Amino acid sequence: MTMLALQLVCLLATGLASAFQDAGHRWTPPRSGDDRGAVVFLHGMGDTSSGWASLDHMLPSICPRLSTDKIEYIFPQAPVTGITLNGYELVPAWFDLFDWPIDSTSRDDVIGQLNAVCLLEDIVKSLEEERGIPASRVVVGGFAQGAAVAMLASFFRRERKDQPFAGCVCLSGWLPNSWNFSVNEYVAEMTPLLWAHGAYDNKVLFHQQALGVQRLEKEGIDVTTKTYPCAHESYKLQEINDMAEFVDNVLFPKVPQQVATAEFVASVKYLFDQNTDQYNL
Repeated sequence: MTMLALQLVCLLATGLASAFQDAGHRWTPPRSGDDRGAVVFLHGMGDTSSGWASLDHMLPSICPRLSTDKIEYIFPQAPVTGITLNGYELVPAWFDLFDWPIDSTSRDDVIGQLNAVCLLEDIVKSLEEERGIPASRVVVGGFAQGAAVAMLASFFRRERKDQPFAGCVCLSGWLPNSWNFSVNEYVAEMTPLLWAHGAYDNKVLFHQQALGVQRLEKEGIDVTTKTYPCAHESYKLQEINDMAEFVDNVLFPKVPQQVATAEFVASVKYLFDQNTDQYNL
């Protein structure tokens, strides 16, 4: 190898990291501390915050990168409210319900849903202000009512000036009918959704998944669907496993081999072009 070639190789080796940052839109590995994140999960009607609290050790048991030393787990408690459907019985709920089961004609408590969305957004805001975790490193999700709130917060309340969430998880939920306006393109691009549902769900009817997914995919949202042979209840470990893999993928995205190769070649070319004059090549 000639001295000139050796110098060029050394230059490429030492300058590769900066090339990934300088040569246009380049993928860069996470900086120290960037692997911190959070999962905010909302329970369903009649449940409590402790109902899903086991996720903080179940998810890491499947995907170790989701351990509590990196990921904060928050399980908000719904307020106690009178449910019209149940003769105004007081139960923990994110909003009121008027019809049962939930289907395409169910009426919405828009004010209650909006209040729940604002509560969730306040939690995400406090994560950034108090813990230094931005919305782009937060996955929001929920079960049934909680899932409906999570999707509304993720896709219908995030404006272009706000950071989109890292991802959204819907377990046996539904997309409320009244919220029928477009999703911001940037949000649609940056916030993928996992929608898991039981095929025999007799409370939030199974076809709600197909209707909701159709609406969201039309807006450009990347939706992963999972269907299980169960009713309204969570499908045990399989559903948790699917959730863990989804959360792990959105918080710690893998760079496809072809993308990594293309970025490497582009970076080498960039360095070569930048130094052609210096070496008179």
